[in-house]
Amino acid sequence: MDRPSLSQGLRQRGEQQLALAPRMLQSIEVLRIPACDLESYLEQVAADNGALVLGPPQEASPAAGQHSSFAPGTRGAGREATERHDEMLRNHPAGPASLSEQVALQLADLGDDDELTPWLHFLLGCLDEAGYLSVSDERLLELAAESGLTPDAGLLGLAIARLQTLEPRGLGARNAIEALLLQLEPSDPDYADLCRLLEDFLEELAQNKLPAVARAMELDMPGLQTLLTRLGGLEMRPVAALAESGAEAIRPDVLVDWTGSGFEVRVDRSAFPAVSVDEEIKALARRPDQEREARDWFRQRLDQARWIVEAVEQRGRTLLRVSRALFHHQRAFLEEGPGHLLPLRMHKLAQDLGIHVSTVSRTVSGKHVQTPWGIFPLRHFFQAAGGTEEPGGAVAARGDVRDEVRRVVEAEDGSAPLSDDAIAAALSERGRPLARRTVAKYRRELGIPSSYRRRRFD
Repeated sequence: MDRPSLSQGLRQRGEQQLALAPRMLQSIEVLRIPACDLESYLEQVAADNGALVLGPPQEASPAAGQHSSFAPGTRGAGREATERHDEMLRNHPAGPASLSEQVALQLADLGDDDELTPWLHFLLGCLDEAGYLSVSDERLLELAAESGLTPDAGLLGLAIARLQTLEPRGLGARNAIEALLLQLEPSDPDYADLCRLLEDFLEELAQNKLPAVARAMELDMPGLQTLLTRLGGLEMRPVAALAESGAEAIRPDVLVDWTGSGFEVRVDRSAFPAVSVDEEIKALARRPDQEREARDWFRQRLDQARWIVEAVEQRGRTLLRVSRALFHHQRAFLEEGPGHLLPLRMHKLAQDLGIHVSTVSRTVSGKHVQTPWGIFPLRHFFQAAGGTEEPGGAVAARGDVRDEVRRVVEAEDGSAPLSDDAIAAALSERGRPLARRTVAKYRRELGIPSSYRRRRFD
């Protein structure tokens, strides 16, 4: 029998690689997708390929090969961590009601016979995502007529005024300035000055022209600073914490629990449907009376479906493996709490696992973990991503360096605040060399304004 030529061997190898490429790409794509998006992705694939069957999601309880346990480093540490967390939850108030729930409770107090009640419900539906009533009165009357209300400018005005007395304060404002004004109390001794600042001096305040504002209002600088502090406590977006259009609740991909003998790491499979290959299409592909073209079509669909099933399983295995190694390193976090994170780089974890760092990055990208201390992004546990190399190769965690930036700013002379270059120089003197751009980045993350805006006029 003739042996295959070199050219035939190379051609066969190339064909195998071409066949493998879509399979690898599928696996990489599925690994990257967080649980909250995986369901819609699988639904789209199933809609395009009838050979892929979606079933009910698996329970969050451990599935074979999808969980792992390890004992705590200190006897009783895990139990103590869980007890501290449970105590924290018992003492923590329940989450806030939605905007609709809060307003509905307040509207119920008005009584069903109040002629403004239907108008208030109507106006609630006209609020934008910030809680503003940004539509003109003319347009509101048109919309009211379309919703079955009898247009009445007088009732509309009364309803808007009533809406603006409800909580959260600022609800129904026409713009940000009115939202701030609605949060002020007329009985406040500083009410007139606060209103004047908002109505007459916003541009000057934005430019930090505080001495000019103080002179115009006949105030000394400490008095003006007190008023500005008061304004800083107001909310420009009335429903910022309650807006129903905000982000959906985070669905963790990984669960870490204390079991009594150790910490258990699990991959949560309940957030997306189970996947399998359609048995009927399998049978059709095996029928000997099928035409070759039809048989090839079925087999192609079956191959694609098998790739998806395998990719989902591989995603779970990789996510579990990376998560277990991650929390084995961050055991102190599980036992003691968020203040005990250790420096860790992705490439170090990749080396420990014998995989490429890009695999670790894709595995944790966009994914969250539920721990005894709350829900966190998996990337949160790689604290060295923005850190600095210490003498001897040790890595300073990003949070530590940011704290150094904050401390330098807190110690500065308010009348001559430090520039980012000066902060970088101060950090270098403390043994924390950092580029100016990195200083600026950390400063913004900490909510610290620029040196120009930090200047105080005493």
